[in-house]
Amino acid sequence: MDKAPDEAKEVYNHHGVIIRRLDRYGEREAAGSSANFISFISSGTMHILEHNNDRWILWVPEEKSLRVESDPTEWEVVNTEKPKHNPGNDEKLEAKKIWINLNDLKSLQLRRNSNKMFFDLKDNTTFDVDFQNGDAYNFISSFKSYAILEKSRRSRQKYYVKGSVNRELSKSFAELDLFGEQGNLVARFMKDLHDRPFETTLTAFSKLTGAVASGLTGSARPEGASNINHGLSHGDEYEVIATTSQQPSLGMSPRPEVMRGPPLSVEEWMRHANDDGTISRIESLLQTIFRGGIDHALRYDVWKYLLNYLPFRLNHTEAAELRRMKIKEYQTLCQQWQSFTPGQEERFSLFRDRKSLISKDVNRTDRTFEYFAGDRNPHLDSLNNILMSYMMYNFDLGYVQGMSDLLSPILMLMDNEPDAFWCFVGFMDRTMGNFMMEQTSMKEQLLQLACLLQILDPELANYLNAHESGNLFFCFRWLLVLFKREFSNEDIMIIWEVFWTGLPCPNFHLLFCIAILETEREQIMANDNGLSDILAHVNSLSMNIDRDAMLCKAEAMYLQLQANAEKLPKMACLTLGLAVSVDASAAEQEERFKDTHVTPSDDEDDAFEKAISYSFL
Repeated sequence: MDKAPDEAKEVYNHHGVIIRRLDRYGEREAAGSSANFISFISSGTMHILEHNNDRWILWVPEEKSLRVESDPTEWEVVNTEKPKHNPGNDEKLEAKKIWINLNDLKSLQLRRNSNKMFFDLKDNTTFDVDFQNGDAYNFISSFKSYAILEKSRRSRQKYYVKGSVNRELSKSFAELDLFGEQGNLVARFMKDLHDRPFETTLTAFSKLTGAVASGLTGSARPEGASNINHGLSHGDEYEVIATTSQQPSLGMSPRPEVMRGPPLSVEEWMRHANDDGTISRIESLLQTIFRGGIDHALRYDVWKYLLNYLPFRLNHTEAAELRRMKIKEYQTLCQQWQSFTPGQEERFSLFRDRKSLISKDVNRTDRTFEYFAGDRNPHLDSLNNILMSYMMYNFDLGYVQGMSDLLSPILMLMDNEPDAFWCFVGFMDRTMGNFMMEQTSMKEQLLQLACLLQILDPELANYLNAHESGNLFFCFRWLLVLFKREFSNEDIMIIWEVFWTGLPCPNFHLLFCIAILETEREQIMANDNGLSDILAHVNSLSMNIDRDAMLCKAEAMYLQLQANAEKLPKMACLTLGLAVSVDASAAEQEERFKDTHVTPSDDEDDAFEKAISYSFL
C-alpha cells in the first residue's frame, strides 16, 4: 500500500463517504474485509494529500462500525450511535484505511445515482464509493484541481485520470491569465506533465528527430547517472530505447565578442528611402535594425514594412492605394461582426464565446499603461474592435488568450485601428502557430530549445534534466508571447524589431532564451534547486533582464554555432538555418546520435500522435 509521507499536507476532505472494494467477480466487499464474508462497514472521510507534486487519496473510517444485515448489494445503516473511543480500535482503524496513489488511478465513473461512483485502478482493482453528504459531481469538480481528467468519448459519466496537475507550473502560467473560458493553451499543454505518459511523449519526440539527447526526459534520470534505458510500457506502443544524458563533445571554438549599435536614425532611413517612396538596400537596412533597433520617431512608418503591411517595393502612389484598400477591408470586417443580431449570437455559440473572452481580456490588458488606463477609455474599444475583427479575418484560429499581449504595443504605437490591425495581422502570421489548438509549434520550439541548450551549455541542460526541469516548460510564457511579460514596453519594442528582421538566423528567439538561462545559470543551479525554486527564480526575472546584454550574448552564440556548423547535429543546423554538412565528421556525429535514438516505425508515429493528441489533452 503506497502511503503518503508524514510531511504530506491535506488539501481536500469530504465527510460521510462509504467505500467498498469489488472482488474479482465484481461483487463488492467492504473496506478492510475479505471476500465472501459478511461485511462490516462504516462511513468515513475521504482526504486528498499532497507532497511536492505527488498526491494520494486516503479514506479513513469513523470509529463507529456498521453491520450490513440485508442484501449485501444494498448499503444500510443499522447502528448510527457513536460509541465511546476505544484505544484498542486504533489498530483496527489503521488497517481499514485505504490509500490510493493518484498515479495508480485509471478512471472515475459516475453512477446513475449522482451520489455514487467507481474508482478504477490500473491494477484492475475497483472501489465502489458512496458520497452520503454530497454530490459526487462536487468531488469531480474539486478533483480537477489536483488531477488531469479526460472525459470518455463513449460515456459522459466516465473520466480517465491522466496524471497530476503540476501546481507550480499552473501558478507560473496563471500569471498570463491563460486559464479562462477558452484560455486552454496551457491547460492542454499541462496535460503532458503526468509521469510516464509525459516521459513517453518526450521520448517519442526524441525518436522522431533522431538528434536530441536526453534533454527532454531528464525527470526520469537519477542524478549522476550517465545512461538510462527507458522501458516504456503504455500499451506496448514503444520499444525499449536508450538515451544518453551527455551530449557528444563538439570541441567548438570560443564565442566572439559582440556589441550593439545605434538605432536606425531618420538620416539613415532617408538614405534607404528613394524619391518615389520605394525602399532600397533592404539587407543593409535590416542589419542596422538588427544591430540597434529603430528610433521611436520612425517606428510608425518602419513597422509597417517589417510586418509586411506595406511591401518595400511600393512607391508613394501604390502604398497610398494599398493602405486605402486595407482600411476599407478593415471596415468591412468590423461591419461583419457588428451587424450580428442578438438572435444570431444566441444561435452562434462559438462567436458568442469568443466575443465574451475578448471582452474580458481587453479589460485586463496593460491597464497600468496610461494609454489603456481608466474607465470608458476609447483605446480599450479600439483594442476590442481589432481583436473582434481579427477573429472574423481568421475565423479558423479565432481568438486565443495571449493575442491581446501582442496587439497592445502595436496599437499604442499606431494609435489608429486600421494600421494597428494590419500590423497585428503581419505579427500573427509569424506567431500564429503559438496559438494553434494542436500546439505543434510550441512543442517543436521547446524541442529545438532543448537541443540547442544541450549543445551550448550541457552542464546546465543536464542539471535541469536531473531536477525535473529538462522539459523547459518554464520557458512556455517566454515563447508564447515572445517575452512580452518579461520586459518594459520600450525594451520589448526593440526586441521584437530585432526578431522581425529575421537576422541573423531563423529562431533567433530561442538563442535569446538560452542567453537568459545561461546568464542565470548560477542562480538556477545554486543550492540544488528543484523545479519549484527554478520556476520561482525564472518568474522573478520579469523586468530585471538586461535587454542589450541578452541580445549580444544570443548573437555571439549564433556566431559560435555558425563557425562550428560542420560539428553540429542536423537538427541544430535546421533550427538555425545553417547548411547541413555532409563531411565525415558531421556524418559521424549524426550516427552517434542515432545510436541512442531508434527511428520510429509507422506504428510508432501513430503512437506518437496519440501521445500528443489534443483530443487526449
